[in-house]
Amino acid sequence: MPSVDANVRGMIAYRPTGQMSYSPDTKKTLVQTALRLFASRGYHGVSIADILRESGCTRGALYYHFSSKEELGYAVIDEWLRLIVEQGAHSHIRSNEHPIDRLLAVLDDLPSTLKLESGHSLQTGIAAGMAAVHEGFRQRLATRVVPLFEEFEPMIAKGIADGQIADSVDPRQFPHFVMIIGYGLHMARQLGQDQLMPKDAKGWLRNYLNSLRR
Repeated sequence: MPSVDANVRGMIAYRPTGQMSYSPDTKKTLVQTALRLFASRGYHGVSIADILRESGCTRGALYYHFSSKEELGYAVIDEWLRLIVEQGAHSHIRSNEHPIDRLLAVLDDLPSTLKLESGHSLQTGIAAGMAAVHEGFRQRLATRVVPLFEEFEPMIAKGIADGQIADSVDPRQFPHFVMIIGYGLHMARQLGQDQLMPKDAKGWLRNYLNSLRR
């Protein structure tokens, strides 16, 4: 029995089960195409037909991997986060450098654009935009992003215990502070202030982080 998806611009689509197989490359092509289109037109401004046309994939291939446009949207958020981690500098957190230097390295390597395998570049604020129009996307983003920022907590706590960071810092609240700054940078880019405002915000944050160094 095929499953039914009624979440495609009022159209009912059927997802074949057990009849065909598609490669992981097809799935990645669909996700990255949707990521690029959602970034440029917004989630509600893109139809399934748009994604199929731009990706060159068939409707059967899409519904083999995703039961609906919404399910594809969740995969887009996961892909966005994967690209942020791989193209950013999250690995600095696990280095042996002074914790403030690690935080500064993460800040310096925070990507302003993401590179897709197709060669296209897109602004990093897409996930925040999707979260703003869909509660499920907001929850997915929080579920995926918060654990990454929570990796800061043991690093900050150890830095305080070792006398490398001012003991006035709260290791539990500090990661959330950094996350809010990151969201602010993404919002600035969405508002078209992608030059002066992020540069100033990064400069201020850099000075603040250095003031915590011991």
